[in-house]
Amino acid sequence: MKKTKIEWCDSTWNPVTGCRHGCEYCYARRIAERFRPFDMPHITEDGVFEGINDLATPIITECKDGKDRTCAYPYGFEPTFHRYRLDEPERWTKPRTIFVCSMADLFGEWVPDSWIDSVFAACEKAPQHRYLFLTKNPQRYCKNEYGYGVPLGDNMWYGTTVSKREDVHKFNLLPAFCNNTFISIEPLLEDIEAGKSNIMFRQVDWFIIGAETGHGHNNIVPERKWIEDIVNECDKYGKPVFMKNSLIPIVGEKNMRREFPWRKEISNE
Repeated sequence: MKKTKIEWCDSTWNPVTGCRHGCEYCYARRIAERFRPFDMPHITEDGVFEGINDLATPIITECKDGKDRTCAYPYGFEPTFHRYRLDEPERWTKPRTIFVCSMADLFGEWVPDSWIDSVFAACEKAPQHRYLFLTKNPQRYCKNEYGYGVPLGDNMWYGTTVSKREDVHKFNLLPAFCNNTFISIEPLLEDIEAGKSNIMFRQVDWFIIGAETGHGHNNIVPERKWIEDIVNECDKYGKPVFMKNSLIPIVGEKNMRREFPWRKEISNE
């Protein structure tokens, strides 16, 4: 677990890394592939991945400076379970807001149920923290192959990503009877027609908005009206909205909103 530049949490924790969604704008893939050691091949000669990876202990590799260090992404962005990280939340005595698996989609179809169960068990051992989960596959929140859903503790928050109009329906797949749900509208790639999605704004508890970032030449810059329409719907139904720094060039610093459902203003801690 470590401090993070992600504005809406205090720390990230990655007991699972890797994803197979294949999003073109994915920052996590760029990071993982950048730090994958070239002496740890994970693809067969015919280009077929050999399987998901389950590590009980960290893999140590020699870095360019000649020193041995733990390899954070030994298999690049292929799904990997780092079991040795499960006890990290227990080591943090001060309560934190933790983004779980910022470098993965923990609820992707390729992730074994046993991995998810182990992550939840680790959360239960450290209830002093607030845990935020985010997935593009929210239907798995509600049911897995064993037929049960997710823990609904006050410190557990479940979100899904909405980037386009075709994603808006995903709010219906967030855990039922859960008062801790959120939508990450990042990157905002088109007008999601917020005014036509009033049920989403009534039911979901928190909204995060951000623009596409990175060094791509074809980044989509959201129109100011798209953002204002979302904020207006949040205000209409009394829902907090958090606007990421990537929106400052579009809406201006004075119009930025930094609201949390558990506190009104972002802290500098």
